Amino acid sequence: MNNPEIIDKTVEITVSRLSNTNLPINADGGKDVADFMQAIFDKIAELSVKKR
Repeated sequence: MNNPEIIDKTVEITVSRLSNTNLPINADGGKDVADFMQAIFDKIAELSVKKR
């Protein structure tokens, strides 16, 4: 998987997860979302490399 594909999957997973939460819209909420997205991105990238 290339970087744009990983980003697309990360966004898809994040949007799906956030549609089921009441995360506050503030700086802390934004940081939490960014941390979540980074963890998802890292895991997809790791799995993508292992798959090759």
